[in-house]
Amino acid sequence: MFAYATHDTETTNTAAVNWTRARCADEYVAAEFGTTSLGDLFFSEQIPEIRAAKAICAGCALQVPCLDGAIERREPWGVWGGQLFQNGKVLAVKRPRGRPPKDPARQLTA
Repeated sequence: MFAYATHDTETTNTAAVNWTRARCADEYVAAEFGTTSLGDLFFSEQIPEIRAAKAICAGCALQVPCLDGAIERREPWGVWGGQLFQNGKVLAVKRPRGRPPKDPARQLTA
């Protein structure tokens, strides 16, 4: 017989989370980027903006429930819980549009 390791996963009740504590909801964080809303930053196609959104998530106490909720809802795109989603899947790396550079050291990723 094979013994399978079980992983106790608690389903995160994202409805019970106080989302006002999220860094992306903080008006001071938005002011640092010269805006009143960070929505454009979290749904951008530009690599520098994606990096900035991930940096905001990195210091957030609600990163795990945010990511769990995005996976549960099958979010189609954007930065959620510090991860980039595209076509409902987490992308490890976002490559710039167009042909890759000949020098791999110059390649930007987010």
